[in-house]
Amino acid sequence: MRKFEDYLTESFKYAFSDIKKGIIGGLLLAISGVFSVLLSIIMLTIGTNSNPNNIFKILTGMLIAIAVGFLISLVIGFVIDGYYVRIMKTTVEGFDNLPEWDNFIDLLMRGFLYFVGVLILAFIFLIIPIILFGIGVLLITQDEIIGMVSLMISFVIFIILLILLLFYLPLAEVNFSINGFLGFFEFKKIIKMMSLKYIVLVIVVGIIVLIIESIISAPFIFMDMLFSPHTHSYYANTISSTSFIIQLISATVSGFVGFFMAVFSKRAIALYYKDKIEEER
Repeated sequence: MRKFEDYLTESFKYAFSDIKKGIIGGLLLAISGVFSVLLSIIMLTIGTNSNPNNIFKILTGMLIAIAVGFLISLVIGFVIDGYYVRIMKTTVEGFDNLPEWDNFIDLLMRGFLYFVGVLILAFIFLIIPIILFGIGVLLITQDEIIGMVSLMISFVIFIILLILLLFYLPLAEVNFSINGFLGFFEFKKIIKMMSLKYIVLVIVVGIIVLIIESIISAPFIFMDMLFSPHTHSYYANTISSTSFIIQLISATVSGFVGFFMAVFSKRAIALYYKDKIEEER
């Protein structure tokens, strides 16, 4: 079993072990982010500078743009998620270099299964408080006190189960990368692998990622606030060219940083999973 700090240092080294492969992943994530910015600008421009008499054409154009943008972002997202799955799998198998960017169909399929698995897990963990919340909303029209109590209970349960999901999910992802789709739902095995060391690792990794991404994004947020003309005409007509450029650069930089941080976090948890498996043998 590695020392705690080894999970962090080894994962950072791993994330930057092959800059070329890292750039490919960062570029894909950046493209997705830039495309989202461009799409929002196009929608804003169409919605504010078009003739109201052509509302049908405007809505049709916006829907097409949204559909195309969503599809492209979804495909890129699946490919990147598939690569994360490959990272976790090769880590457990003992490889210390970033995997190749090849067989994109395989990446796409693994990314899709990853997405579906996470979605199902979120449903399993959170469906009860969501139902209780709905009941509380209905009850509040009949009895305000009972309704509010129900809403408070549903909120508390939601927070507790969300925290449990956040700790369960990282190991479930690694288990999926090794054992296939049903690996998401091996609850007994995954819960047994959890320890105080694991909980602290998840928290520390999360804090590191949050701090680094905040440091990177903060200057762009500040510049956008500083240089964007926050007037009625700004919101009524279009976004300023300065703000547009800032948002494009921010999306690009955030894409690269986000990818490397994701690689770091996936690697750290996969190393812990690998150690636990070897410990049990």
